[in-house]
Amino acid sequence: MTKNPLKKPAIDDLPAFWSPLSDEDITVLRKRNSRRRFDLSMIHSVAARCSYSFPQVLVCRPHRRGGAPFPTMFWLTCPFLDRKCGELESLQKIRELEELFRARQAEVSLWHEKYALLRKSISLKDIDMPTGVGGINWHDAPYAVKCLHLQVATWLGWRYHPAEDWLKEQLEVTECACGICGKRDDGQ
Repeated sequence: MTKNPLKKPAIDDLPAFWSPLSDEDITVLRKRNSRRRFDLSMIHSVAARCSYSFPQVLVCRPHRRGGAPFPTMFWLTCPFLDRKCGELESLQKIRELEELFRARQAEVSLWHEKYALLRKSISLKDIDMPTGVGGINWHDAPYAVKCLHLQVATWLGWRYHPAEDWLKEQLEVTECACGICGKRDDGQ
C-alpha cells in the first residue's frame, strides 16, 4: 500500500468527530487549568477525546472576545500528551520535524492552506486568515514548527498531518494508561 503524498483533508463540512463541551468537560478543563488564565469563551468544541472520554484537544475560535486574533485553532489539553511533547522537545525533535517538513514541501503547503480555510470556516468574522497552522506564515517560513504541542494537537484534532507517521513513531501512545487526568482529588 502506497501513501498518497497529497492526501487532502475535507473542509466542506466541519468534522463530525468534533463535539460540544459538556459540563463534565468544563469541570475537568477548569481543574487542569487552575493555575493559568483560561477563557472558556474561546472554545468552539472538543476535537479529540481519549478512551476515558476526557478532552485531549480543543478547537479554539480564531478571535478572542475583544476581537484580537487567536492563531492556534487546536489546543492540546491532555496532561499526558503535554508532558510527552515537552520531553520530545527537550530531545531536539523540533529540528527533526522541520527537516521532515523540508522533504514534504507540497504536502506541508497544502496542509497550511487547508488549515487556514478550516479556521476561517469557524470564524464569526468575515476576514481573511492568511496564516497557516498555529499562526505560522508559511509563505515566509514554510518549514517552521512552533512546538510539538501544536503539531500533536493539530494532528489529533484534525486527524490529518503531513508528518502523521513521524508523530506516531515519536509518541508511541496518545493517552495515559489510567485516565488520571480526569480523576477528582478524592481519587474518584
